[in-house]
Amino acid sequence: MHREPGELDASERHRRLGAELSATFNDLIDARRKQPQDDLISALLAVELEGEDGNPTHLSRQEVLGFCMLLGNAGHETTARLICNSAVTLARHPDQRSELADDPSLLSDAVEEFLRYDPPSQVQGRWSTRPVELHGATIPEDVRVLLLTGAAQRDPREYDEPDRFDIRRSIKRHLSFGFGQHLCLGKSLVRQECRVAFEELLARFPDCEIDEANLVWAHNNNVQGYAKVPMRL
Repeated sequence: MHREPGELDASERHRRLGAELSATFNDLIDARRKQPQDDLISALLAVELEGEDGNPTHLSRQEVLGFCMLLGNAGHETTARLICNSAVTLARHPDQRSELADDPSLLSDAVEEFLRYDPPSQVQGRWSTRPVELHGATIPEDVRVLLLTGAAQRDPREYDEPDRFDIRRSIKRHLSFGFGQHLCLGKSLVRQECRVAFEELLARFPDCEIDEANLVWAHNNNVQGYAKVPMRL
């Protein structure tokens, strides 16, 4: 890939951005230690745990920072990709986009279909702790397993005409937020952010066009979506 002089490759740019984000969170942690507020970082700093010696202890700086980095990335990257993916999907289905613009009450079901049809989270990695037999095959103990949740969203045993995008589809369940113990804590916020984004966009620009020739994919090993979605308003 051609790069301009002085331009960083994607991996180096990501490392630098990660370091900047880490520094920002460290500054916030220091500020909240001095002056707690009604926010998540203050709550994490105030948590009391039982230490190995039985005495109360608190999360270390690295543990608090780890929570901040996890929640910051999880709450931003996937939601941004969902909105970008869904904008492109709607542009490719102008009849359904017109329906949503005329009747925003359809957006709640539409968001579920966005999540099913082109979810940002396509794969989930696991590590087997014991042998497991599924569908006539055995997954041995102590191996890495990749669950293709994006493929499961197009399973014809679960969804009629799974490759068809339909904002009126009745969806009883999907795997975009995981399942069971591995269920996304931010699922309600993601749904609300996506719904509000399209309420505002379609109210102001119901006939916006996507510049398909200049769509830019995001580079990520486990989140699928666009980094740039240029529009003609």
